[in-house]
Amino acid sequence: MLMSKTEWLLSAPMSATNSKADSPLFPFLGKLMRGEDFTEEEAAVFFRAMTDFNANPAQIAGCLVALTAKGETFTELAGMARVMREQTIRIKSRHKNFIDTCGTGSSAAKTFNVSTATAFVAAGAGLAVAKHSSRAVMSQSGSADVLAKLGVKISGEPEFAQTLLNGTGLCFMFAPKFHPTLQRVGDIRRALGIRSCLNLLGVMANPAKAPKQLIGVWHPSLFEPMAQAIALLGTEKTWIVHGSDGLDEMTLTGETYVAEITGNKITEFRIAPEDFGLNCGKIDHLHVKTADESAQIIKDVLSSKRRDEARSLIVLNAAAALVVGGVAPEPMQAARLAEQSIDSGQAQNKLERLIQTTNKNKS
Repeated sequence: MLMSKTEWLLSAPMSATNSKADSPLFPFLGKLMRGEDFTEEEAAVFFRAMTDFNANPAQIAGCLVALTAKGETFTELAGMARVMREQTIRIKSRHKNFIDTCGTGSSAAKTFNVSTATAFVAAGAGLAVAKHSSRAVMSQSGSADVLAKLGVKISGEPEFAQTLLNGTGLCFMFAPKFHPTLQRVGDIRRALGIRSCLNLLGVMANPAKAPKQLIGVWHPSLFEPMAQAIALLGTEKTWIVHGSDGLDEMTLTGETYVAEITGNKITEFRIAPEDFGLNCGKIDHLHVKTADESAQIIKDVLSSKRRDEARSLIVLNAAAALVVGGVAPEPMQAARLAEQSIDSGQAQNKLERLIQTTNKNKS
């Protein structure tokens, strides 16, 4: 009689084969291997067990692989994100209105670091930005990598990030400094070399509790669960965006799919560059392989040396941030404010102040 692996796995006892493997994390590993979903409460207990200092590294790896293979539900994402928020080192902002511009990474369209450039332009237009940043996991040019190439010291302590946010209206929070309980899990994830739930959870655990967010997702299948998870967690206003060309940003090549979450209400729509008064354009020539290449594009745009599609792509995303942040009531006006931020030198000034201040800091 033929029997599939799934059938024998479902029939197997939910107990460890030896006492060494009998840990708080093991029952969750068994459920994930069977393809079972967690409730929000179970997901919270699971995440605490996985991030516990004494958790079994082999079981952490197994859970990361099994959860990724199963696929995270929105209730699981919300449950894990709640715990990640609890474990995060917090900073306080004097700003009542500010935003985080971030993405889940892994986009097949490896453009320069648009969300990082967006932060400078949005801040230059008067919207405070508390950007959650990290080094690249699935590419060569993460936000922290390009910031270092721009001359920004990225390893500042949380207290210094708080000072920057309150003093300059812009800070980049280097994730490892704010999520100490995730260090072992992160190391294991990097050793595995896979995309995991951490790609998604990071954008939902801003250390400054940013009330507004512009989040890019790299695959359309992430659109709905991310939106529902954020709605379950609650937000003042968040846009989740995915370009029709696969870009995990607002795209210049065509339409961008948007899920707007206000409180716990989700509204979906599509938006195009023309809505911002911008022309559609190709972005193939904006693909980069290194952080150096990405940093050079950002420098050239902020100094007004480039006025091509690189500039338009930054203006488009900064304008979206300004709409989400309530600085502009509609896309056209937001795009004009973003352009003024660049042309007036305010965006470049934000970069220069960040370079000067972070390099003076001794932390």
